[in-house]
Amino acid sequence: MERRIYLAAAVVGIAVVLIVASGVLLTVVMPPRAKVVTVGSRMFTAADVAVRAKYAAVGEQNSAVSSNPDAVIPTLVREEVLRQKAGDLDVSVSDDDLKAELRKRVGTPDDQSDDVFRASYDRYIETLPISRAEFEEIVRAAVLRTKAVDSFKAKVVEKGPQMHLLAVASQDKQALEEMRAAVAGGADFAEQAAARGLVKEAAQADLAWYDPQSLPDRISPVRDLKAGELSEVFMDDQTGGYFLARVVERSDDRAYDDTVKTQVASRQFLNWVKAQEEVLAGESSLTGTAKTWVERQVSDALQEAQSRARAQAAK
Repeated sequence: MERRIYLAAAVVGIAVVLIVASGVLLTVVMPPRAKVVTVGSRMFTAADVAVRAKYAAVGEQNSAVSSNPDAVIPTLVREEVLRQKAGDLDVSVSDDDLKAELRKRVGTPDDQSDDVFRASYDRYIETLPISRAEFEEIVRAAVLRTKAVDSFKAKVVEKGPQMHLLAVASQDKQALEEMRAAVAGGADFAEQAAARGLVKEAAQADLAWYDPQSLPDRISPVRDLKAGELSEVFMDDQTGGYFLARVVERSDDRAYDDTVKTQVASRQFLNWVKAQEEVLAGESSLTGTAKTWVERQVSDALQEAQSRARAQAAK
């Protein structure tokens, strides 16, 4: 009888251990290793997504990623495509390029010593939810992107189609509808935006000249407006807010200033990246326990950052 009792107890004990072990395996060990997307020769796991999402949420203060971490996957893919294909554009990032960008990010001017920079950089890293190596990989990708855009910018033609745009955005659709009615009745667009508190000053409603094709798809209804036309109030799918615009003037052959050249170059660069993605990137998938694990990682990182900020404020 005693042997049977001991045997039963042993069986129960083993079962409990197996249940606990399987729980740890399913909720702690496996989720970070789950495959999310493959880009060329590199596979990204949930752990990789968590790193980029934590930096986006804390370092870049991207609220969309805070509530939906898989929104960072396109950024992760785009950065890796650029790493793998930047050679086709004849651009690269040297250690000096990286150091110069890091100095900017930590606020250390070039005339300050390396010792001062290193001390500032060490303090800066302590505020981030990712490692130094992970942060520098992200920064290298950012510098690589800037250089890639510059390579396209050097080849942009000197003039092309442009529109002089006035625009305002708001979460308050009714406020924009009322402003639209006033502007349609002859009131000044920028002055109305300022008077209604939709911008701090009238000049902020003037977006100056813009390359129509470089306008984001989320405000694509603006592209086809003629000179003097006022758009309807429409929803911005990305922000969930609303948008109102007026085209002051259009030209089919206006000389590009530096800002518009950058717009055109950025559009050409994004088109190039998308073409590379179609070849290199597979379908992405972040679901189930892997997604829950990433969400928890981001939530913990945000809580830690908030706690650190409160402690600093208390000092």
